[in-house]
Amino acid sequence: MFGTSVFVEGGVNRRSARKMSWESLNSHDFLGGGVSHQLSATRLLSSPEGSRHPLDGFERSWTWGADSFSSLHRDTYMEVRAPRPNIFTWGCFRACRTKIHHTLAKRKVEQGVKLYNQHKQQQAVRKWKSALKAIRKREDKFELLGYLYLAYMDWGKYRDALEFAHKQLYISEELDNPNMRAESYLNLARAHQRLGGLERALAYARHSLYNECEQCVTAGHVHLTVGSVYLELAGFNKALDSFQHAHRIAQAVHDSSLELQVYVGLSELFSRLQDGDKSAKYASKAYDLSRSLQLGDLNSRHHRSLQLGDLNSRHHRAALLQMASALRKQGELGDAQDYCSEATRLALVSGDQATYARSIRIMGDIYRKKCDINKAFRQYETAMGSAAAMGDRVIQMESMDGAARCLEALRLQHKICNCRPLEFNTRLLEVASSVGAKLLVRTVRIRLSRIYHALGDEDQRLHHERVALRLQQDLDMNCGGCGSPYGFERDSLEALPCAHILHARCAYEILRGKNKKKKKACPDCDKVSSKLYLNCNDYNNTYSPIPLSICSSDSHCTSHQATSSV
Repeated sequence: MFGTSVFVEGGVNRRSARKMSWESLNSHDFLGGGVSHQLSATRLLSSPEGSRHPLDGFERSWTWGADSFSSLHRDTYMEVRAPRPNIFTWGCFRACRTKIHHTLAKRKVEQGVKLYNQHKQQQAVRKWKSALKAIRKREDKFELLGYLYLAYMDWGKYRDALEFAHKQLYISEELDNPNMRAESYLNLARAHQRLGGLERALAYARHSLYNECEQCVTAGHVHLTVGSVYLELAGFNKALDSFQHAHRIAQAVHDSSLELQVYVGLSELFSRLQDGDKSAKYASKAYDLSRSLQLGDLNSRHHRSLQLGDLNSRHHRAALLQMASALRKQGELGDAQDYCSEATRLALVSGDQATYARSIRIMGDIYRKKCDINKAFRQYETAMGSAAAMGDRVIQMESMDGAARCLEALRLQHKICNCRPLEFNTRLLEVASSVGAKLLVRTVRIRLSRIYHALGDEDQRLHHERVALRLQQDLDMNCGGCGSPYGFERDSLEALPCAHILHARCAYEILRGKNKKKKKACPDCDKVSSKLYLNCNDYNNTYSPIPLSICSSDSHCTSHQATSSV
């Protein structure tokens, strides 16, 4: 320690030492002994401010001259020091190297996003996968896994997408982050929905809602996914209720992309319920919003997992396909084919295999409507092959239904025998039953009953008719106003804010009752309502389709104002 260093000198008696100053160390022979055990903390230090050292009492002269200071420093003097460890230096080097690799990895992620937006999907995914190995921050890795999930969902590789979603879930559990956990469960629900695991998709969606607040955009996408699943399960009231929740969230947070997807879902709902006019209205709203997003009129990029989709026109392709489907229902086959061809082109450019398969299936519907059965059947076969390669049970089931309709048309024209339609519808019945599509199962049962009637097998005909009737009762698709069924024949329908569906004439009678003192309540749940859902100001408004070539972003609907409820 300073001021207490030990010096050894041969023959020096410290008790008889005289006072000496620090400056006299160069002129006195004080260190005459060995140097192996000499310690000093005052080497080269001058006396600060004239202070005295405890050894200042010594006044002996040194044996070497004034020019021997270098020998004191090098030869006859040695300071004992602890060696500096190398652990700190190595740890610092490793930390710097990790930081540099992480920065380079984040740059690769940004480059991958740019490549993906330029429709270079293969190069983008290679960039992301190489960056995935170097990224150490878990939040950044979670975001990168989301990009890879979206890319593989676009490619139709749903099982690979499931692996990325499971890795996201693992990270969210490590960080104990509810928002990340909600997004992970949402991605799992979407993938299982495309694979045909509808019940499992519902379970994952519920888990997502448990970890997400009702005021967040992720909750809106969860409700949207739940609505889509119930749509496949023919739970139309539950699907409508989920779409209503998603629509309120979209308007509250001003997320136009979410609102667009809600309109697509509502259009598909009314299309399956045989209300072509209302399906076309919602499809038109979705298409107008997609045009606005494409041209940059609206800028709502609140949800991280949707960033890539918006930049790659994912929602625009969905709106185009929904317009094609709605216009086909209305008999506008030329415009429907234009919309479908544009969606097919964009799907091929962007590598969206799911949209491509669905567009081929819808093109088959258009050809079938034109009575070109051969072309329609070839389209359905292509769509079935693509869906089977992806593992998309939903598109595969829809394509098989289209092919079965073609075979039924050929059977009724007596161009083929009953054997092939019987075999094909039996296979379709197995697929639809495994997925849980009750409405399609009912349709196939009725078709099989007709085939068995033509074959003269009355037992099988009665069996399928009874099962179809029982399914119709389980679906509970009866109007609360008149009690008659809806959704099986072409008709005009309306939806109340309580998510119950009525015939349009019954809904108008309830809301326009002559007795103004009487409460206008829903006949199913007795909830009071004074308007129809999203259609309260245009009871008799009709939709006229607009050709694809003259559609503009200025025609989007402005009648829906944002609400404070989410």
